[in-house]
Amino acid sequence: MKLNYKRAAIVVKPHQDVVAYLERTIAVLKSFSVEIVLEQIAAQLIGQESRISREEVAAYADIIILIGGDGTFLSVARQAVDNQIPVAGFNLGTLGFLTELNKENLDENLHDIFYGTPTISERKLLRLEYKDRHYKALNDIVAAKGNISRIVKLLLEIDGRYVSELGADGLIIASPTGSTAYSLSSGGPIVSPYVNGMIVTPICPHSLTFRPLVIPDSSRIKVTLISEARSFITVDGQRVLPMSCGDFYEVIIAKQTLKLVASGDMNYFKLLNEKLNWGL
Repeated sequence: MKLNYKRAAIVVKPHQDVVAYLERTIAVLKSFSVEIVLEQIAAQLIGQESRISREEVAAYADIIILIGGDGTFLSVARQAVDNQIPVAGFNLGTLGFLTELNKENLDENLHDIFYGTPTISERKLLRLEYKDRHYKALNDIVAAKGNISRIVKLLLEIDGRYVSELGADGLIIASPTGSTAYSLSSGGPIVSPYVNGMIVTPICPHSLTFRPLVIPDSSRIKVTLISEARSFITVDGQRVLPMSCGDFYEVIIAKQTLKLVASGDMNYFKLLNEKLNWGL
């Protein structure tokens, strides 16, 4: 049988159970004659050496096998997009919307990925444009206050049109994939990752009438800080950028997508049911 991928990078989150799953993954991939690339953390856990950091690992492989949680997934998402390789995430915890592959079926899932017809879910990303630089986010871009009790005031514009001057703890712009992350905990809607939209969710708004918005993903969102309160922009919880009064940023949908290896026996509504404990 022909291999779908010849070089696999392995990225892990340090966890009490991860070594067993890491060693099992390596053994299975070796039985497939797949070339294995370990990032530094994974190598250290099994007493090996590697000079390849998490930020570099995607350049050395044609697929990333991730054992951890959604935070670990987000830490490699940008590199995977830049190199246009898929990510297969095995969830070690309980609440994982990105790492949806079942670790208990590790052997079977790996066989399907490397020898079968894996299900690839194309996920749209957000593009942040700020001070002549740009950044990608799979889940969300958040403007929020620093460690002070005062609210921040933000001017929100969409497609060049005034929307509101918002007083709040912050503002979340989320992709459909990120609708089940910070946006959901702030009162935002659950949006299928296959919907072509963006979600704008205020964090504890001063005005209770300002509700979350779902807008077309052809839109351009502009957010300007209009208060003196020190604030920050957070990109997928991975990168923090300081923001001063008068600074603004814009958000659009990125041209490139993330290739996420989805579970063949899982659909989005089943995932919601399991992760959010819906039902009686």
